[in-house]
Formats: sequence, C-alpha cells, structure tokens
Amino acid sequence: MPEQTLQSLPGDKLWDEILKAIVYVMPNQLFPLIKEVYGKDYPPDTPIRLLSTEHSTYLDQENIAPSSNLMDISLLVADTAYYHIECQMKNDKLMVIRMISYDLHYAIEHCMSRDALNDELIIRFPHSVVLYPDKNRDLPDKLRCRVIFQDDSEHIYQIPAVRIQSYSLEEIHDKHLNLFIPYLLLRLKPRIHSKTHPLTKKELTRFLNRIILILQEDFTNGYLTRQECSDYINLLVHASRHVFYHRPEYHRKVQSMTKPLIYLPSMQIMDLKASLAEKDSQLTASKIALAERDSALAEKDCEIASLRAKLTALTCT
Repeated sequence: MPEQTLQSLPGDKLWDEILKAIVYVMPNQLFPLIKEVYGKDYPPDTPIRLLSTEHSTYLDQENIAPSSNLMDISLLVADTAYYHIECQMKNDKLMVIRMISYDLHYAIEHCMSRDALNDELIIRFPHSVVLYPDKNRDLPDKLRCRVIFQDDSEHIYQIPAVRIQSYSLEEIHDKHLNLFIPYLLLRLKPRIHSKTHPLTKKELTRFLNRIILILQEDFTNGYLTRQECSDYINLLVHASRHVFYHRPEYHRKVQSMTKPLIYLPSMQIMDLKASLAEKDSQLTASKIALAERDSALAEKDCEIASLRAKLTALTCT
C-alpha cells in the first residue's frame, strides 16, 4: 500500500484498499472467490501475477476530461487465465460502462493475440466480477449492457456481481470465502442507531465469536496460516474503526476480542521450521531445474561438437 495507512483512509476508499491489501499479501485467498463465481478450482500453490491496473477515466467524473486511473485488481492466474475484480460500494448505474472501459483497456494491454491463419487480431476480455460489500436491496445479480456494432450485430456484455452481505456466515465458512470477513461488520451498520432494534454488545460479541471461530477452524484445517489469520483480524479491526466511528464503545469491544493470542517461543520455532522446510523444498526444486537445464546444455554441446567434427572432416577432404 502507499504511505497512507488503512487507518487514515476515508469512507469508501477503505473498503477498496482492504481488498487490495488482501490480494497483495495473500493472493491465494482469491481462489475460493474464483471458484464461487466462475466454478474454476485452482490448487493453493497456483501462481498468481498481479498486473498493471491503469485504465481510462472515461465517465468516472463527468466534469473532468478523461485521463487515466487505476482499476482495483487485475491478475494472471496459472499463466493462462486473466481476472479483473472491482469493489463497489454503491449501486451506480454507470458501473457497467466503466467495467466495459476497464476490460477493453485490460484486453488490449494483456490479452491481445493474432490469428495467423486468418491474419486478424483477437482481443479476449478478462473474467471480471464486481464485489458489493455493503447491503442494498437494489444491488444487481449481474451487470449487463447491450453493445451494438456498426454492422448492427449485437453482443451482451455481462459480468457477475457478488453481494457479500447476502452470504450467511455458514456459507462463508463452508466455501472458505474468508475474503469477505473484513466486510462482515457492515451488516451491523443499520442497527447501530436503530431505535426499534438497536445492536447490543451481547449480539456484537456473539457475531464476532462466530467470525473468529471461522478463522480458527480454517487455520486448524490448513486453509489459513497463522499469519493470514492475524492479517484478517487486523483488517477486521480497521473495518470496525470505520463502521463504529460514532460508537467507540463498540469498536473497543472489537479490539478487546481480537487482541493477539499469546505467541509462545515453541510456536515461533514451529513456524520457523515450517518456513525453512518450504524454502528447502523450493531450493531443491530450483536445483533440479538447474540440473535439467545443465543436462540439456551439455547435450547441445555434444551435438555442436559432433557437427563441428563433421564439418572439419569435410573441409580437410
């Protein structure tokens, strides 16, 4: 993240940066979301490469001339599949137009190829999705726009929309959608100032206990590392500071419940051993790859030497 911290970010910007922070430090947490939206199941160690997110600002602000801006998340998975993820707080009717603009720029930048047989260029749009963290009855299930080309042919641009607050805690747990956890406190926001059904500290405690239990069970079952659990807790605290800005006693309750557990020296030793084993495995794989490359080079050297010997024999004849 830039020098500005999550704590100092205003309003809607915070929720965008929470998503970016998760993707930056634990990109594998995107795999359950990709499986949920597109049905594609990637192993946890599948390589992910973050890509440039610059795009045109057309229609972002009506009174300002178009320039460039940044998309939320764009990435390449397994060196073959391109994804584009946006985090959107409000039901903006022009969001679909911005997504078309983003995806067209993305496709030209990263997904353009040539069909040599027909001598034509091809641009392939990425797998895109819009995440809606807040609750709103008018949020769409998908974004759609009919595109009519100059020859009157039509194409429906359509991408899925994910409404985070429509998922129960059980669904989030079962599908390992831990990416949603920092946004869960938003579902309590309408009750903070409610006169008919106000939020109580007992309910907040019960809700937080269920969230913490999800993280603990995913850690126990190997879906999260201890550090990833800690990162999610920290992001939850950042979210709490914003959601309970006018009710600091609720934020203090969140802080008290999410204090780090005692980190014993034996736990640190276990983590260091696990990290060392992983590095040793990576080093072994690298050595094997180098050995295979050296073997291939030696084979090429033999072929070259044989060709040179034949050339010398022919020259001397």
